Amino acid sequence: MRENTANLFEWATNSAPLRCITVVLAFSICILVSACNSARRQPTHTGAAQPVLSASPNPVPAGDPDQPLGITTITWDTGNGAIGDLYVKVDRDPEKFMARGPSGTQEVRWIQFDSFYEFRLYAKKRSRLLAKLEVTRDD
Repeated sequence: MRENTANLFEWATNSAPLRCITVVLAFSICILVSACNSARRQPTHTGAAQPVLSASPNPVPAGDPDQPLGITTITWDTGNGAIGDLYVKVDRDPEKFMARGPSGTQEVRWIQFDSFYEFRLYAKKRSRLLAKLEVTRDD
């Protein structure tokens, strides 16, 4: 039995095809390990949702001509639970603060026919614009 084992070892160390297979196998393992270590891992789910800013309805229906003001509901969500600031810019006037919070809704009862409204959701204290939304009213 010892003689058979010794002959097998001698054949394995002196066999060109076996050495070739061993070298190829070792090389493949090295490449695989190298690729795994240097690959940038990107998370499949970051857990952060996109910011949401919407108006319903938009455009605001024209409604009764005797009613000069229309109503819409603004909904916002910063997407990550952080505090956000909601502002509105009417025509060329400066922005005006409306609400603060990570998410919420605000009923707006002052949408006119001849004005342009842009709602803006910022990260806390207007450090970064997260989303903006134009609201109009049908004629």
